Amino acid sequence: MAEFQPPPLNYDLKRQVVLVPGSAKPGYTAAYANAVWPDVNLSLTTYDLFNMGRNLNPDAPCLGRRPWLTLPPNHPSGKKADFAPYFEWITYAQVEELRTAVGSALTHLSRTGALSVDGQSSNDTQWPTAIWTLNRPEYLIADLANQAYSRITVTLYESLDPEMAAYVLNHSESKVIFTTSNHLQAILDQIDKLPHVRAIVLFDNDGASKDPLPPSVLSDADLVSAWIDTAQKKASGPLKFFTWTQLLELGRANVTAHIPPSSGDVISALCYTSGTTGLPKAAVVAHRQMANAMLNPTLHMKAPWKVLSYLPVAHIYGRLVEASSYRCGSMIGYSCGDTLRLIEDFQILKPTWLPTVPRIMNRVASLILQQAKGPGLKAKLLKHALEVKLNNYDRDGTVHHPLYDRLIFKKVAAVLGGSVEHVLTGSAPARPEVLKLWKVCFGADVREGYGLTETTGAALFMWPGDRELGLCGPPTYGNIVRLKDAAELGYTVNDRPHPRGEIQCKGPNVFPGYYKDEKKTKEVLDEEGWFSTGDVGEVDELGRFKVIDRVKNLLKLAQGEYVALERVESTFAASEYLAQLWVYGEGTESESSSSSSRRDTIVGELIVAPFSAFLVAVAVPEPAPFAALASKVLGRAISPEDSAALQGATASPDVTRAVIQDLARIGRARRLNGYEMIKGLHLTTEMFSVENGLLTPTFKVKRPEAKKYYVEQIKKMYADGPVTLDSSKL
Repeated sequence: MAEFQPPPLNYDLKRQVVLVPGSAKPGYTAAYANAVWPDVNLSLTTYDLFNMGRNLNPDAPCLGRRPWLTLPPNHPSGKKADFAPYFEWITYAQVEELRTAVGSALTHLSRTGALSVDGQSSNDTQWPTAIWTLNRPEYLIADLANQAYSRITVTLYESLDPEMAAYVLNHSESKVIFTTSNHLQAILDQIDKLPHVRAIVLFDNDGASKDPLPPSVLSDADLVSAWIDTAQKKASGPLKFFTWTQLLELGRANVTAHIPPSSGDVISALCYTSGTTGLPKAAVVAHRQMANAMLNPTLHMKAPWKVLSYLPVAHIYGRLVEASSYRCGSMIGYSCGDTLRLIEDFQILKPTWLPTVPRIMNRVASLILQQAKGPGLKAKLLKHALEVKLNNYDRDGTVHHPLYDRLIFKKVAAVLGGSVEHVLTGSAPARPEVLKLWKVCFGADVREGYGLTETTGAALFMWPGDRELGLCGPPTYGNIVRLKDAAELGYTVNDRPHPRGEIQCKGPNVFPGYYKDEKKTKEVLDEEGWFSTGDVGEVDELGRFKVIDRVKNLLKLAQGEYVALERVESTFAASEYLAQLWVYGEGTESESSSSSSRRDTIVGELIVAPFSAFLVAVAVPEPAPFAALASKVLGRAISPEDSAALQGATASPDVTRAVIQDLARIGRARRLNGYEMIKGLHLTTEMFSVENGLLTPTFKVKRPEAKKYYVEQIKKMYADGPVTLDSSKL
């Protein structure tokens, strides 16, 4: 089996990059490479990665879940069953046996002709199987089975609607679907439109919160038979149905040897984008990509560690977390699937590594700051302890305090289990003050990274010990990065004090292209292998990159100024009164092209006045501080627990103006330009969520969907014009 030996990890913070000789040319910066390990190009496959972890200790715990337990009668919770307050584990050796059983079962089905389409027999390898479910141990086991037999995993987000799921299944030509009962009916309803599907594997229902059926449903032969009989009559070809247990039995009765990938260039997975605009693209993920990308988040960490799998594994970030963990023989515990019980999962598992995203970090930071601003002695002690630790960090980077950690921050850390040592944040830029707060509150190594599906989640990553927050760091190991002029947006590599432009990446972690889409591949991948990320960044004198915004989120206002929407949102996220914020603006690119003289702008089917050259926003209040503000403005008590009163306060023009006033204060303190200020605001108590279609599975706002959802409110804000503020309060 292939192995690798990293060089000594000597992180000289004054020398984080080396320049690739001869790489500078007009319109581009030189190519930057990581100074510690600039030229790594591992020949490993993801099959090798699991074998490495298993060989460290086959009897070590690998995958864990909270079992579903029947509760005694008259239980205080009133529930008949619930998730256990502990995790049950299976070992690396057990996972090895399970992946062999699953892979053998699919090999048997293929060799016996059960998966043939249009009379054409199926090869043993390189055909796709789809997985449509929440994170769970069976998801990874099925994925590992595909790796062991050189098949392709097709990832479907749990939140996909049936039509989009059908598109992915047909586009990928998936022969087998692994899924759960909550998706089964949607699949069977359109099985006649899925000509390649020949088998459905239903994971045994363990009571996951989004599964609508109790665990005993699979014993109801009549129900299952009715579903399958109906589907088999509609299907375009023979259709087989298995429970997870039945598939394992089939594989154990027909064990076949592994068929490992022949090289790192073999396709491991098709990762579909979340489809925020139009049909999702399928990024090809070769085995070499994950083998090289997984080094970056954890190579400096002491293994084994414990991690909670809650970020969707249909996303490359979630896949990277799991691959990085099983490579080192670490423990992966699975969330119960209920976002409202995520903190409970953390407290039971007590993870030592916490991969997360800025929205979750912002939420936790907001709750901590609310506690520090409250009444009473405890709040004053927390506030004082925070001030001391933040000052210590600014002075010398210290994140621990011998007294306050024991008396105060031990309780804060307990919110996430009390054992977190390392925190990784990605998927969107994080606010420096939030990163710093997490460092001192949890006493952890908190660092930011940057990557995309097309770079296997790895492109830039902060070095250990670097105290400069708000940067994504130098290129990851083996990856080289450069900037390209984006002069049409006002960014060039000749800008001072730092070069700016579109971020481009090249290396063994970069994908070979989009599946069945040569046109889109050529739009982002040039002949030399440089991938254009669509993100604008800058690079400092130490080779550390900072993401400014996405090209598609740069808005050109009617008067000609460019606004980086995500940067504006990140700035105003500092408001204590807001839990969520989405910023919108009408740019010149949105003007009607039907008449060159027409200055009105179309929003959906609604016409907005021509003076709409300002930013507006939709925001969800943070209940406790917002209630206090509303009480002060309205002159009556508003309770944060009174949802009706909160909703009523959001409709008050005076309360809205007070929030905008606070945003203006923040904007001026952060030196935003006048055209970057929020001039109109709609407040609502309805959260942006995956369920209502306004967030992606990694908690990014779906801008086109938000625009459609709030089109009437957008029209009203522009019709009302900019809100007038009290200049004496700015």
